[in-house]
Amino acid sequence: MTLETGIFYGLGGLLLILSLLVVTTRNLFRGALALSTALGVMAGLFVLLGGDFLAAGQLLIYVGGVMVLILFVVMFVQTPALFRAPQTNRRWIPALVLGAGVAAVFIHIFYTVPMPEETLAPAAPTSAALGKLLLGDMAVPFEVVSLILLAALVGALVFGLEREL
Repeated sequence: MTLETGIFYGLGGLLLILSLLVVTTRNLFRGALALSTALGVMAGLFVLLGGDFLAAGQLLIYVGGVMVLILFVVMFVQTPALFRAPQTNRRWIPALVLGAGVAAVFIHIFYTVPMPEETLAPAAPTSAALGKLLLGDMAVPFEVVSLILLAALVGALVFGLEREL
């Protein structure tokens, strides 16, 4: 086993453990922290597989943005009962059966479908080519999308304000 393979399996196992913590922990703050760490581990898997742009996007958008928003909401609510509320319901047994069925189908496919014998190109950075594309030929559509997102943000703020009638 090579070092890269060992790191891949280690990160994959850590991701599975963190994902189980997200859905089984009773403390909401610890669940959000486990989700943030799981998303960071996923970015590590992207780096290992040569997707440096995906890893940067994962860290900036999900870990940096969405998780900060979730943690602010968790801290803003400040309801002690919310932090200790059970995060499971009575449907966990059908969900477990369905998940085991899907896992069995994937394992069956993995062992029965022949793998191609072609060799893959070595992992290479992709952010330089994407940067040239976004700041070259696609600069105008990229900026139009950013203006649309800015307008959506302003609209969300306007609709979110409390109005006095």
